[in-house]
This record gives sequence, structure tokens and C-alpha cells, in this order.
Amino acid sequence: AKNGTGKTTLLNILAGKEPYDSGSVVFRRDLKIAYLEQDPQYPENLTVLEACFQSGNEITNLIAEYERVMASDDHSNLDNILQQMDMLKAWDYEQRAKQILSQLKIRNFDQKISELSGGQLKRVALANVLITEPELIILDGPTNHLDLDMTEWLEEYLQRARLSLLMVTHDRYFLDRVCNEIIEFDQRSLYLYYGNYSYYLEKSQERVDAQKSEINRVNNLLRKELEWLRRKLK
Repeated sequence: AKNGTGKTTLLNILAGKEPYDSGSVVFRRDLKIAYLEQDPQYPENLTVLEACFQSGNEITNLIAEYERVMASDDHSNLDNILQQMDMLKAWDYEQRAKQILSQLKIRNFDQKISELSGGQLKRVALANVLITEPELIILDGPTNHLDLDMTEWLEEYLQRARLSLLMVTHDRYFLDRVCNEIIEFDQRSLYLYYGNYSYYLEKSQERVDAQKSEINRVNNLLRKELEWLRRKLK
């Protein structure tokens, strides 16, 4: 859809970042979700690596809680935190962050966020999403600011990863290579197509043509009935 029609608002609602007027958003219990925003923002004074600990995901929140408990005199909940750290592989978080950042060609982990280009900042945000190994990733403009090499890397990563994607993008080639289901909202109705974007274009046009054909058929019947009535009234 065109800019300004509410695509980002919809994703923000699903990700819990914006309120909504009515209804409910329900995910499977314990589903691990990550959200790549269209224009990610981080405090400019942070380093690249520090930004990876500021995303507010389940693991970084747990690491922060572990550090808080270790710095306090109250260790009553430490055993529970340690179990969660083991379960979520939180001990390896920094190493995973450095590994994915390196794959995304971000190798100066001490560089300030304020010094990054738009493309570099998007790659840091992308690393933040992938580090947590989510089961569902919500992506808003995933290839915005990414060059061809990084776009191809992301395509390959998403194709081999065992996860689900929900995304909005204007990059039809990315959609063709990565997606296997397309959801279309049209005139307050929802249509689901099992295929990539090229398949969607073909089948959507067939649907529209069929609707037009049905409308024309009904209009022709109405015209015939009106003509019959006019003749009867003469």
C-alpha cells in the first residue's frame, strides 16, 4: 500500500508499541517475538555493543536483573535467575551479538551510535533482532538502508532459519525470495494467497477480474429487468 495508509501503525499495534481502539492482540503463550522497526533509534552516546544490551528483550532484561541482584545484598532470587540464564543461553549473549554484528559487517563494537550511517544503524538493529533467536520476527521495511550484499545475506538467513515472519516492505524482489504467504487488505476485507509476491499479483488480478465480471453480470441482469418493466408499463 502507499505511504501513510497505516502499515507501520498496524505493526506497532501488533508489537505492543501503540494502543488500539478495540479488539485484542493474542499470541501463543511463551512465543519469542522480535520487532525490527522501520527507523530504529538508540541513545547516541551508546557504543554498538552497548546498544545490543539496550533493546529491552527478554534476555537483556534478565541480564540486567542478574547484574542488579549481584550488586545487591539480597540474593534470595539468584537461583531462579541463574536457571533462567541457563535456559535462555544468556551467558552467550555477548558472543552471539559480536558474531552476528561481524556477519553484518559491523566490526568496531566500541563505535558510538552517533557515528553510524543509516545503513549501519539498521544493521545494528537487525543484529539486535536476530541475537535473541526469535520464533516470530515482525519486520518493517527490512531492506531499507541495506545494500545489495546485506540484503542477500538477510534473504539467505531468513530462508534457512526456522522462524515465522510478518513484514511490510516495498521491495518486491525481497518478497519474492523470502515470502510464501501474502495477506492482502482490500476494501475492509482480507485475502490470503499461498505463494510469493509474483503469485499474489497474478491471483489478486484474477480475483479482481472475477469480481468485475460478476458486477457486470449483475448490472446486465438489472438492465434487462428494468427494460422488461418499462415495456410492461407502456
